Amino acid sequence: MSQGSAAVLAFLDREAAAAVVTCYATALDARDWAAYRALFTDDIAIDYGAIGSLVATIAAEEWTNRCKALEGFDATAHRLHNIVATVDGGRATVTSIVDAAHFVAVDGQTLMGDLIGHYTHHLVRDGGWKIAGVTLTVAGYPAGKAAFDAAFTAARAIFAERPAR
Repeated sequence: MSQGSAAVLAFLDREAAAAVVTCYATALDARDWAAYRALFTDDIAIDYGAIGSLVATIAAEEWTNRCKALEGFDATAHRLHNIVATVDGGRATVTSIVDAAHFVAVDGQTLMGDLIGHYTHHLVRDGGWKIAGVTLTVAGYPAGKAAFDAAFTAARAIFAERPAR
């Protein structure tokens, strides 16, 4: 294989890993839980401790079910940029900046919980790239941490009131 061909294949491999992370955000916002679950290995190391959430290795099905609480929001937008993928054999690390906005109407008023942070996704090759771990770090809350917490509290309450699907 020529040096140029190897470079092209390496580029395509990095792009494929980055595409999985883009699908992570897209599936969350679309509430496409089957597509979301399909992105993961059977068990996934989650570190969302930065927002007071889960830090554990759990079944991907359980993580997907936890994320369904986003259905309590009227809309979400997980915008990723500055995506960088590095590949080392059968493993990849994809870092990105995330700007995540969450909207929920309560008593005729729309609450917005937003954060700016960084994702670090750890992927393994398993017939294609699969996410084996995700870490979220927070750089800040543009509307304030209290607004973020209020929006999430409202959305969780709305989600809890809905009939099970």
